[in-house]
Amino acid sequence: MAKASSGRHEARERRPGSRNGLIRTIAVFKLVKALLLLVVGLGSLKLLNPTAAEAADRWASALAWRLGPRAASAVRDGVSNLSDSRLKLIGIVALLYAGLFAVEGIGLWKAKRWAEYLTIIATSSFVPFEVYELIRHASWQRAATLGINLLVVGYLVWKVRQRAA
Repeated sequence: MAKASSGRHEARERRPGSRNGLIRTIAVFKLVKALLLLVVGLGSLKLLNPTAAEAADRWASALAWRLGPRAASAVRDGVSNLSDSRLKLIGIVALLYAGLFAVEGIGLWKAKRWAEYLTIIATSSFVPFEVYELIRHASWQRAATLGINLLVVGYLVWKVRQRAA
């Protein structure tokens, strides 16, 4: 009898570890997004410097050789048409979101309950915009982003409810 109950106890201990692995995967995903947004934020603020803008133009020209002129032209046109105030806004917003994603990622990595709630709220708040963008310009990338975010929210809601039960 003692062996059977110890087997059940071991099975119970394994399950949280696998769930913890999924939480850590979400944490890494959030931290990668934070890092990317940090690069975008700092990059857009750096483009306010004329020397940096020239370097970015040279980079786009080099990119044209690798990706083709169409892709590089789209990047160059998109960046060069931005006003200084727009670049500042993009930089500041990207840095703020990078901070949010970093807090979520670190909190989830440390298995903090508040991080689960924060991630549910923050990720859910993007869903209406993602649905709008998907309806406006349907693409597999937008659908995948929406799907991943819905899975993350659904899993975290389920995990919070399981703990409350």
